[in-house]
Amino acid sequence: MTKVCFVSSSGGHLKELFGLKELSREYESFLITEKDEFNNIIFEDKQYYVRKIDRKERKFLFHFFVLLFKIFKILWKEKPDFIITTGALIGFPTCLLGKLFRAKIIYIESFARINNPSLTGKLVYRISDLFIVQWKDLLKFYPKAVYYGGIF
Repeated sequence: MTKVCFVSSSGGHLKELFGLKELSREYESFLITEKDEFNNIIFEDKQYYVRKIDRKERKFLFHFFVLLFKIFKILWKEKPDFIITTGALIGFPTCLLGKLFRAKIIYIESFARINNPSLTGKLVYRISDLFIVQWKDLLKFYPKAVYYGGIF
């Protein structure tokens, strides 16, 4: 059976990802997200939580490598066929490691990104198998992307 990893940072990205809950019921799936006050959203029976980190924090590189290790352990255990993400920081390392596990990467640029691309989007664009934008203006930044309009 096809296994899908849904991944996003907490907050708005997780709320957008929650819009795909129906899709998660069609496949064996699990969620990776950050541990914080938004963890009252139950997306899947199988959920993994990692520490929330910020690019601007003093020990970012150390925390990023710890995050990479934790995500590696999760992906090693679960071995997903697909990774679907709405991004923010946790999305990039998960997609990068997912490629090592030969997972197909589906990235959905945030609905909040109307006129300019996100950092995660720019990083994941080159390794994604399907890159979705919700605003036509973003096609000038992501010419190989697919425009779907508002998904959520």
